[in-house]
Amino acid sequence: MAKQTADTTAQFNALMSDINAGKLAPFYLLFGKEHYFIDALCNAIMDKALPPEERDFGQVVYYGADVTANQVVSAARQFPMMVSRQVVVLKEAQMMRRLEDIAVYFEAMMPTTILVICYKTPNDPTKSSKSIDKRTSFYKQAGKAGVVFESNQIADYKMARWIEGYFASRGLRISPNASALLAEYVGVDIQKVVLETDKLLKVIPEGTTTVSESDIADNVGMSRDYSSFELTKALSVKDVGKCYRIAAFFNGNEKRFPMPMIMAALSSHFIKLLRFHALLQAGVERGEILSQLGINPYFAGEYDQALRNYPMRKTMKIISILREYDWRSKSNGRGSATDADLMTELISKILA
Repeated sequence: MAKQTADTTAQFNALMSDINAGKLAPFYLLFGKEHYFIDALCNAIMDKALPPEERDFGQVVYYGADVTANQVVSAARQFPMMVSRQVVVLKEAQMMRRLEDIAVYFEAMMPTTILVICYKTPNDPTKSSKSIDKRTSFYKQAGKAGVVFESNQIADYKMARWIEGYFASRGLRISPNASALLAEYVGVDIQKVVLETDKLLKVIPEGTTTVSESDIADNVGMSRDYSSFELTKALSVKDVGKCYRIAAFFNGNEKRFPMPMIMAALSSHFIKLLRFHALLQAGVERGEILSQLGINPYFAGEYDQALRNYPMRKTMKIISILREYDWRSKSNGRGSATDADLMTELISKILA
């Protein structure tokens, strides 16, 4: 009864719908780099499995660093006391030694137990990214025993759309510019979206139905005129003066806007533009291209201008230039040039 799909958001929504409807599986393995989905599903299961008055007797929560696999299995195999069923939750399972030993539970599962395992793969690139080994018998048996959910991070080019959907779920509309700006700030960190939304709900005037770009800039601590989102927009329309003003601001605020972050945004933008060119040449309809690339139709005009300003060959050359400057910024190939020097050179070559 394992449910698996490449579309994490669609699977999350489907699972959440089942849980809210009371359709609970006997076992859940929730794992991956996007911790928000894991926490949301776990909390929903704990909320729906037992009424509040039964949780003191029927709900047990363990943490991987403090418990063994045998203890979890022993708890899961107990008969519930004074309640119809019990919920056993293992959080931070990535901290447990020999997690795979829990597989013995699958040989004799209790029909009155719901066992939930939450395994969070580190999403910090500087840390170990060890995840569930899908080759193990534990993983294969988990898929037969209940629900296996891999919580993948949302692609950066899909974040603005996801933000719009999330705001809608909170009873708010967010303008396309505002969602793009917030996406640029949070990257692929959904938890940060949730936190910033909570902050906005506390400070925006009561009765507000639409969150604007200025709302994001004022309350998230960003300036609309000085972000990598605004830089890619200025480059798309070849607003030379604005490009250099933004670059100068970045150069004076290197801790807030480190070069690797700016390089990532520029690379993502021009690779998307190259894919746009390729799909157009392949005869794909414009509306389908926007959908495939995750571009909000609101920004279609900007991309039309970028396509005219940067033909396919020029776009390919820019991607090559970006790779060169990325290498130079991370090596001795920069010589005596500072990040500010490299950024100014880079902008001039893109606009050339």
